[in-house]
Amino acid sequence: MTIEAVDALRADHASLAALATEVTPSEWSAPSACEGWSVRDVVAHMTQIFRQVVDPTSLPPRDPSGSSERTQDRWVEAMRPLATQDVLDDYLKLGEQAIAVLAGLQGSDGPIDLGDLGTHPLHLVANALAFDHYTHIRADLLAPRGPLQHAVPSAGAGHLGAVMDWMVAGYPQMNADELVWLDVPLALHLTGPGGRSVAVGPDGSAQADVWSSTADFVLWATKREDWRQLDVRIAGDEATAERFCDKIRVF
Repeated sequence: MTIEAVDALRADHASLAALATEVTPSEWSAPSACEGWSVRDVVAHMTQIFRQVVDPTSLPPRDPSGSSERTQDRWVEAMRPLATQDVLDDYLKLGEQAIAVLAGLQGSDGPIDLGDLGTHPLHLVANALAFDHYTHIRADLLAPRGPLQHAVPSAGAGHLGAVMDWMVAGYPQMNADELVWLDVPLALHLTGPGGRSVAVGPDGSAQADVWSSTADFVLWATKREDWRQLDVRIAGDEATAERFCDKIRVF
């Protein structure tokens, strides 16, 4: 079970709710670090993700391409005619409802097909939302990457562990085509809160190693930052390690 993900999501929902009371009208419309979305759009996106848990039939049709990211663009677009306060009210209300639903799923291991995100145990949906909130708040809304000059909410081992659980479960399915070339064992060493070592590729002793903090992994594995500009170390088969870091993308 991943009850830590429910706790992490609840904490970030509360943090963003408190932060929203201090956001000015100009900040709501400011471009976020998530390309193409304003601060308001990012909150609208997270609102629609909650709506997907609580009342999915009320959402606009998915994008015919099957891309979850293009579908999210559609869902954000559908909220743009609303007043900012209406978006925030929906975020608060639907968030509380969705978190309660996700808490109730923590004993459910049956598979759920999430399209290009992969097929996962039902309880891991909470991790997907915890990852989404963690990333958008800290990487897209708040400085230094985002426009909001507010304190960054703390995130301990349980919080980042829940985020890593989603990323580690998701990357093999999200990147199946991009990593088909990987024919030697690689070890991904995630350090700091929520850290762990992950075997990548075929079985066997690692011939390539990648070390990264969990916080940095969120940035470079989502392609918000280039891993070369962060404290990422590689060893062994450097060409394979570099190609892996370039190819992997978690969303």
